[in-house]
Amino acid sequence: MDNSAAPQPGALRVVLDSNVWIDILVFDDPATRPIHAALVARTLEALIDERCLRELTRVLDYPQFVRMAVDKTAALESVARLSTLVAANIDENARPLPKCKDRDDQKFLELAHASGAQWLVSKDRAVLKLARRVARDFAFRIAEPKPFVLEFEAQAAIG
Repeated sequence: MDNSAAPQPGALRVVLDSNVWIDILVFDDPATRPIHAALVARTLEALIDERCLRELTRVLDYPQFVRMAVDKTAALESVARLSTLVAANIDENARPLPKCKDRDDQKFLELAHASGAQWLVSKDRAVLKLARRVARDFAFRIAEPKPFVLEFEAQAAIG
């Protein structure tokens, strides 16, 4: 990833699932615009690993995005510019994360936990169902984009 502009000191570390990246890169969803702006300003650091990047690359090949003529190369260049590539080194001796009903989404939980992210931003129901348990037992929180943005903006106003 291109880390030409390092995150600001104290930048909040987050993992964005593929749907949130698509909302930022393709749909310009109003709910994710503040996330995109914070990534550009480097007040938010999006962490991504090879597994999550591979999934996003695969998702960008879905027929609906091909029909929409999404520029996959430009989208992935944006991800490279806006994120930090990390290695999600999973500690086999650590307390096991809850298992996501959708096994494809387990990698986002693992990345958030292993990388020290404070948040996992997701729209996936199976991931969101784990929010209370993860917040109680692990050092990160899970939220949809809108509630995350409200919390992020409230913290930014305080600090």
